[in-house]
Amino acid sequence: MRIAEPGPRETAGSHAAPLSLALIGPIWPYRGGIAQYNTSLKRALGPRVARLVAISFKRQYPRWLYPGQSDVERDTDGQREPDAYYLLDPLSPLSWKRTVDMVAASGCTCVIFHWWTLFWAPVFALIARQLRKRGIRVVFLGHNLADHDAGRTKARLANRLLSSADAYIVHSTEQAAAIGALRPDAPVLHRLHPVYDRFPAPRGLLPKRGRLEVLFFGFIRPYKGLNVLLEALESMADDGVFLTVVGECWDQADGKAIESSRQRLGTNLEVRLEYVDDAQAAEYFARADVVALPYLDATGSGVVALAYHYRTPVLATRVGGLKDAVVEGSTGWLVAPGSPADLAGTLGRITRESAAGLAQGIEDFVARNTWDALADDICGFVRQEVREHDGAPRPGEDDR
Repeated sequence: MRIAEPGPRETAGSHAAPLSLALIGPIWPYRGGIAQYNTSLKRALGPRVARLVAISFKRQYPRWLYPGQSDVERDTDGQREPDAYYLLDPLSPLSWKRTVDMVAASGCTCVIFHWWTLFWAPVFALIARQLRKRGIRVVFLGHNLADHDAGRTKARLANRLLSSADAYIVHSTEQAAAIGALRPDAPVLHRLHPVYDRFPAPRGLLPKRGRLEVLFFGFIRPYKGLNVLLEALESMADDGVFLTVVGECWDQADGKAIESSRQRLGTNLEVRLEYVDDAQAAEYFARADVVALPYLDATGSGVVALAYHYRTPVLATRVGGLKDAVVEGSTGWLVAPGSPADLAGTLGRITRESAAGLAQGIEDFVARNTWDALADDICGFVRQEVREHDGAPRPGEDDR
């Protein structure tokens, strides 16, 4: 594995050799962390390359497969991101072929795929192999290298499909090490998840309560450990700590745990089990003194990037990319995963004043981890680490 070191920053309008890139993944108005990420990355890359072909989905998932209410933002009324092609359909091989043809005809020399779910992995791997046959380099931008609930068989399949790329971009040391074990000779760009900058300012509609406001935000799934946080809060028996849970619940067991805790915690637990729009999210983050991520397993989290946008510190577990994204005593606190006692003890020590005291540390983190900086690094990575290996043997070519 070759970890790419940052070179001189490239900026829009620089005199470096022009790049033509394709970017494949969900884009607004699709909702969720990957779509938010890809939309921000597209907007940052656009001014830095000669050509950017952004391809999103005509349909992201079959309705029967998606557990949430919808995978599209509410009230978008058919709106689309400018200069994006909504083409891919998981059930239409013709759309896969059209994607290959569009990228090849565009003159792009490199394509970046967002890699986050096994559902799309076979299609992306197939498209990647077809593009590599045409001399186009392939980069996988790994959010989740394997699904969070993947068993051994699924993880093995994901690893096999991951080998379809020439290079990789990851956001955690743990994932960089995993790619290194899988593909020791492949170039890897390791950068932290940038802090979001396109979310609205809060209007201050939600007043703070008690001595500490805690927020759990995002899709509620078993690996995110909400049950551990609820158990911690119950054990504290502290009427001054208020927890707000906002997000769609994808698992019946989590729903039952929330309802059971609500009966015991009363008004100290506020629950909104639905996907909220950006303006509503802003109010919850603004009210929070700390955002809690009690994850049992994680590769990374866009919730951290959103919390830092609102200059709110994070209480997270020492798992996956959270260990990289949360700087103990500077941008937040880290606790052991699966430990209600550790969570409760740390929450008991945090005060509204100590949380506010991390403002400068978060500000410094935000300044270092911008979308412009990531776009510059990706351009440099593609130019220096990917294109320079155009003549190198590619894994699996003998099988084709």
